[in-house]
Amino acid sequence: ESRFTIIVLHGSERGSNKEFFDQMFGFRHEVFAKNRKPAASPLDAPGVDKYDDDDAIYFIELDADQRVRASMRITPTIKSSLIADHFPELIDKGKAARGPTIYELNRHVWLTPQEERVQIRETVRLLKAVLEWCLARRLSHLQILIDAAALPSYLALSPLTRPLGLPHPYVSNFEESGEIELIAVRWPICPQLLHDIGRFQNATGGASISIRPKTVN
Repeated sequence: ESRFTIIVLHGSERGSNKEFFDQMFGFRHEVFAKNRKPAASPLDAPGVDKYDDDDAIYFIELDADQRVRASMRITPTIKSSLIADHFPELIDKGKAARGPTIYELNRHVWLTPQEERVQIRETVRLLKAVLEWCLARRLSHLQILIDAAALPSYLALSPLTRPLGLPHPYVSNFEESGEIELIAVRWPICPQLLHDIGRFQNATGGASISIRPKTVN
């Protein structure tokens, strides 16, 4: 049976956990740079970007040999929000893009690039760890920038998934057409959301995991 470990690290711990951060950033650069054209885009930035600061929180999945196989980064929107900084048009007027209890999942990378629908099924365990962390810290919402075509998959994860506005097309260095339609969605952090994710996880199966006890507060 496959077994994975999830560790949670704070951006300020880069010096004391250099091995994991180096693996993660190198892995991220490879995934984002391999099939990327030279054009610059906040979506396509490889490796380290400006949101990799001391306040970022990283959820890193390790295999049995302690190698990074997946990672997710969340950031406090009050300071760091890819959506608010670069895609404010995705948020309807009257909805706050930032808040002290709103975090944003804005960099999620897998060992093998796949369609987002497949990634959702295979990494729901990592997402569940993120949501458990958010609930324990009494955060109110987690928001995500996604491919609009993947919205049904997020709704399958939980009917609590709420679009923040209408989708918009953007230039993408990863799509053959050169264009991708994006939408911003938000989840309320609550026990029902975790129940929905757990139900989805049980329905789709998955490998066993353990959460390393020593994680950041």
